[in-house]
Amino acid sequence: MHPVFFGLKRAYYATLGLTRRTLRKMGLTAARMDMLYVIHKKGRYSTPQGALWRTLGVCPSVVSRMLKRLEEMGYVERNVVPNDTRKRTVTLTTNGRARILRAIRQFIGWGYAKLALESALEPRRWHSEWHSHVAVSQLQEYLRLIRVAFGDRASHVVYTSGLRDDQLPRPTSLVLRWVS
Repeated sequence: MHPVFFGLKRAYYATLGLTRRTLRKMGLTAARMDMLYVIHKKGRYSTPQGALWRTLGVCPSVVSRMLKRLEEMGYVERNVVPNDTRKRTVTLTTNGRARILRAIRQFIGWGYAKLALESALEPRRWHSEWHSHVAVSQLQEYLRLIRVAFGDRASHVVYTSGLRDDQLPRPTSLVLRWVS
């Protein structure tokens, strides 16, 4: 395995270790949180099940199994589309909405994840908003380039720091020139 891939894998597992205990107390996993968050972004409207696998970049069968489990847990409801029995829509239940709002507050709203990332990328200057912004932007650009190069199928940035999908910045390599 290439050292960069090994390093990415170790970083991934380290972030899971950081969040796993808290998510477990909420009855979630990182994958379940991602799924509930994508459904939550639609608001009170139902989400086509077929759109979830494209958004998350996983196989349709993975989405189906995960939704079945979330439905058993009482977090989502799936309904058959009236004119096409092969398609389903997904909505959050009251319990599911409460669960994802708690997780959002814990990991995004309070800023723990942001602080952890900025501290890791800029250990000496994590308190500098500019240096932290440049470091995070550079990392995001490198990860985007890796995803594109290896054919990542996910269609959206799932966590957008409060921005709506139409407000997301267009992919650019400009950030790489900021620190050169």
